[in-house]
Amino acid sequence: MVRLGLTLSSLVAVVGLLADLAIATGPLNGLPVLNGPVPVMPQVLGSKKRVGEFIHPGLWHTHDDLERIRLGVENGQEPWKSAYANFSKDAFSQASYVMQGPKSIICRGGCNNYTTFSNDVRAAYQNALMWYITKNQSHWDRATTILDAWGTNLTSIIGTDTSLLVGLEGDMFANAAEIMRWEGGWIEAGAKASGGSGFSNQLYWLFARQSIIIGQANYGMVSIKALLSFAVYLDDVSLYNYAVYAFQNDLCAGIYGNFHPDTGQGAETGRDQGHAQGALGWTAEAARVMESQGTDVYSLGDNLLLKAAEYTAKYNLMHDVEYDPKFYRCEAILINGPWAVPSNISRGVSATKLPPKVYDILYYQYVVKRGKCAPYTSKMKQTIDSLGGEGNPGTSSPGDHPSWGDLIWSYPGKGDYLNDNGRTIWGGGVIGPNGTGMINSA
Repeated sequence: MVRLGLTLSSLVAVVGLLADLAIATGPLNGLPVLNGPVPVMPQVLGSKKRVGEFIHPGLWHTHDDLERIRLGVENGQEPWKSAYANFSKDAFSQASYVMQGPKSIICRGGCNNYTTFSNDVRAAYQNALMWYITKNQSHWDRATTILDAWGTNLTSIIGTDTSLLVGLEGDMFANAAEIMRWEGGWIEAGAKASGGSGFSNQLYWLFARQSIIIGQANYGMVSIKALLSFAVYLDDVSLYNYAVYAFQNDLCAGIYGNFHPDTGQGAETGRDQGHAQGALGWTAEAARVMESQGTDVYSLGDNLLLKAAEYTAKYNLMHDVEYDPKFYRCEAILINGPWAVPSNISRGVSATKLPPKVYDILYYQYVVKRGKCAPYTSKMKQTIDSLGGEGNPGTSSPGDHPSWGDLIWSYPGKGDYLNDNGRTIWGGGVIGPNGTGMINSA
């Protein structure tokens, strides 16, 4: 009886705690309590010292990046001209896209009902880009109605692969919102001085807070790159610094945990080539956010990410590579590791076996912008381009990466391409009636 009494008392306490949590988070029913506080990390390369240092827009695209895209299309320059011709025809780029959600609960892993969210997020992001390029109001309407619909209705993200769902779709969702907020003047539904119940509240509790526990290898890098985006959107210095530190120092999930510092061998080269190549893209996307914020980590470790791209491209172009069986991902036992040799699962590239859409961002960042010699990365891009490129209209499977690299990642040639962060007080974007912030008044 005593044991039963203690159990009932504990149950009452837990119910009370959950009730308090529900009140604190509004309608959101995720599990942020499991992630605990955000650790305060030492200052490293790229750390912020105060909230006012954030650049907006400043996730995958700064104002200058968006202008380069728009002007490339407007002036008929390649590769933007041809890339836009395909991008503008894609089903997810249409203002007439029919929203498939929202839902209150989405799940990945054990249960799977998230494809409607994936598709709607892709449509919001691509319509945000279409709006910026064309300034057509119908694209503004489509992007923002998707953001508000999901932002006011989604209450739970669950499943064993919650981190992937949060880190992949959530990151793209934040990128769509960043463009529409700082360039399009969008104010989320439910915004008010006493605390809102819309997109940003959801982004904080369901997405950012559920990314704090970082996994391993490519899985962990997904969380790191998403945390960077969430932190910038939310102007969260502690969260941003936590992700920046993890990128450079987490030996299971950061850049040095994902790629061999001498050869560039991937930590999951022995697992399969889909995950090995995915890690390249997610690391490049994380680095892109930090670049938008004024820090170059593409050159970290003597251009380690380029070394990794060359290694993996070489192997997937059917060449032999040096392999160290002592370099593998943390907790490899979870996926039948460690491994004696590189895996041939998903190896190669053909019309029926296209690799993850990760090579454009690497090619443009290193070969074009920096003038680096990267024969295997260049050959991989040429091979993929001959098969239709990294953005094929009409697909019903958006994929785990932004795609459309010739449109969104390209540069006209070698150069520094520094952002004009003095254009506005935010580094390019504007917000509020006078462009300098919102105004809360009685």
